[in-house]
Amino acid sequence: MALLAVLAVARGRPVGRERLLGLLWPDHPADAARHTLSESLSVLRRELGDQLFVSLGDEVALNPQVAGSDVEAFEAALEAGRLEEAAAAYGGPLLDGFYVANALEFERWVDGERDRLARAFARALETLATGAEAAGNPVQAVEWWRRLAAHDPYSSRAALGLTRALEAAGEPGTALRAAAAHAALLREDLGVEPDPALAEVVERLRAEPPRIPSLPPPRPAAAPADEPPATPDPQAEPPPAAEASLAAAPAEERIEPPARTASPPSGTAEADGAAPAVMPPGNRRPSWRRPAAAGGLLLAALVTGLAVAWFSARDAQADPRYDPRRIAVLYFDDHSPNGELGYLANGLTEMLIHELSQAQALDVVSRNGVKRYREHAVAFDSLAADLRAGTVVEGSVQRSGGRVRVTVQLIDANTQAHLESRTVEHPEGELFELQDAVAREVAGFLRRRVGRSVRLAEMKRRASSPRALDLVLRAADARERAREMARGLHPRDVAATLRALNGADSLLARAAALDPRWAEPAVQRGWVELGRSQLLEGAEKDAAHRRALLHAQAALRVERTSMDARELRGTALWKRAAYDRRDPRSASWRGEAERDLRAVLAADPDRAAAWVTLSQLRRLDGDLAEAEVAARRARDADAYLAVGELGIERLYRAAFSFEDFSTARHWCAEGQREYPADHRFRDCELALLARDPAAPPSPDSAWRLVAALDRMDPATGAAAAGRAYAPVFRRMMAAAVLARAGQGDSARAVAARARRQVQGDREQLASFYWDGAYVQLLLGERARSAALLDSFVAARPELRDYVARERMFRGVLRE
Repeated sequence: MALLAVLAVARGRPVGRERLLGLLWPDHPADAARHTLSESLSVLRRELGDQLFVSLGDEVALNPQVAGSDVEAFEAALEAGRLEEAAAAYGGPLLDGFYVANALEFERWVDGERDRLARAFARALETLATGAEAAGNPVQAVEWWRRLAAHDPYSSRAALGLTRALEAAGEPGTALRAAAAHAALLREDLGVEPDPALAEVVERLRAEPPRIPSLPPPRPAAAPADEPPATPDPQAEPPPAAEASLAAAPAEERIEPPARTASPPSGTAEADGAAPAVMPPGNRRPSWRRPAAAGGLLLAALVTGLAVAWFSARDAQADPRYDPRRIAVLYFDDHSPNGELGYLANGLTEMLIHELSQAQALDVVSRNGVKRYREHAVAFDSLAADLRAGTVVEGSVQRSGGRVRVTVQLIDANTQAHLESRTVEHPEGELFELQDAVAREVAGFLRRRVGRSVRLAEMKRRASSPRALDLVLRAADARERAREMARGLHPRDVAATLRALNGADSLLARAAALDPRWAEPAVQRGWVELGRSQLLEGAEKDAAHRRALLHAQAALRVERTSMDARELRGTALWKRAAYDRRDPRSASWRGEAERDLRAVLAADPDRAAAWVTLSQLRRLDGDLAEAEVAARRARDADAYLAVGELGIERLYRAAFSFEDFSTARHWCAEGQREYPADHRFRDCELALLARDPAAPPSPDSAWRLVAALDRMDPATGAAAAGRAYAPVFRRMMAAAVLARAGQGDSARAVAARARRQVQGDREQLASFYWDGAYVQLLLGERARSAALLDSFVAARPELRDYVARERMFRGVLRE
């Protein structure tokens, strides 16, 4: 591997054999060293291809037509002046965590190349940052300076650039904290003072009057003439009785708001281009099926909104004739020549019926109930009346170029509107995988859609103003867009997400003014604030938590018994208590949060999101058994997939904490299967590799997972989403795998680099203490492990009970 690395860094330029011998086998006799080099080249050719190397006399080069490297991509982008591309290609220090015993010259070469590439990366970042400043884009400049400061934390030049950029972006408080963290790092590690220019900026910022936190909610759009003006936001300070009830969520334990509100459509499925498949001649299916428009194509992805006719507030006056929770899955059509895929069509239908029947809140017509409609033409309204189904699912199967294509469509039986469509393709040989994938996808979006319809029906009963209901639905659509943008994990998405949330808040403020006796707008404004809080830091995050609580209190004044408002209040209490752990009122906030959540769940045990929050709260209080029970209740209650991945994550964490690694592995794999783009279900695979004694310690597998996670969840995006420690966590897990594999020196080197990376950041440093204690334990350094645990408990005293119950540290934590 070291040989391949040397040749890859040379970027196709030949390297002399004597140079390779001196780097890798300096102590071997000349003949033995040359023989070993020849054998190594042969092994690499055998593994990677005969054309891997180009031999030029006594020199060897890597064939760039056969193998490339990230170093090559990075340097080529630099040379071409594509600096953003170069910054994206730089994945961290060269050969991070790689170690070769008894090869001092190789280590010196690595150090020199690592330093050269790191300096080139730093120059690129500084050029990008100053270019963004010159272009009048302070937000982008902040991101480049922040990356440079993280790359070189001892550079006062980078710290000064970041501080000035934050000030220009309207974040003086964050600028002061960044400067203070840099100064503390220099004093603690190097015993020196920061650059005088940085001190001057700090003094000037401290002398300025405090500013209102940036990114406030925008002014609501002008209301139409028939609407009253929107009510102003609640006052910044809560009444005294509420002051003891403020709370928050820890950055490492994110809580998503419950997806209980219906999302309005962007248009009908037909308007977005979806249409049922054309039925081939001779197919004996019911006559109510509608032909596709001439030349129309089926959508290959889920249509993102439900039909306006079914979902609009304009239809709020009429209750549906048939309950949308009663679902009829009709046998799929076989559109293959000569009916070759009939067995697959039948199997898919029956698997989907079984999958949907697992959700207790749904009433699914049995396969015997729909069989009689398989070969007889029946009018649609007669079919719906016979089955009393509010939702009908139909589908088709056909072969296309060695692949099987399955198209599934949803129809609202009350309006006969085409709701959603999904097309799934798989290679023909993978029929069992195809059946499973289709059943899971269709069951998933069906359950979410039915959940939205149930919530909509509840809002229709409570709202007295159709216009207010329409505004709430539009706000829900804006929140859904914000959630989608937040998943992008790009720093630029943060501002766009906040704008979408601000727009939702404006719509909800207008709805509250139109229908002041309806608690729903205030509740949803609270969830909007909790959504904002996940994207903000410091005083802005705290202000968002406080506003969420104020909205909960406003909703309770309108409807004293509102369980929605109490769930919001309990979640907001918990979030602030967890975020502001050093506040002496934190313990009382946690207690009030738990009382609210338990009261909500006693009244309505089907609130999956409340179970998720309670599970999180109990786990961090050290009550692992109850945390697991609450996680299972969340999974069972999640009929409409309101919490989805969070429920699976909680079950994984509960099993992991109990050292039930086989169960933890099951939930990790379940999460990967259901949410393949969610980095958390790759992180859990890495954590299991580090912790599960039954898992062979494979450093290669660990580093492959780290590389995949860096691509899936880049450091800049993770930092923007409030998870700056995530890349460090992954390298600490790799260090744990190295320690388990007996590569102690490499494990220590990786941990030391991680320690330097988090230096000066109090929150990240606390997380490092925890992971570092585990790595030291694996290395046999119990005293160092205990010292790091002491530091962790000192940083997070509220987690002492949790630490005391952590099985891997049994007997290590000092009294």
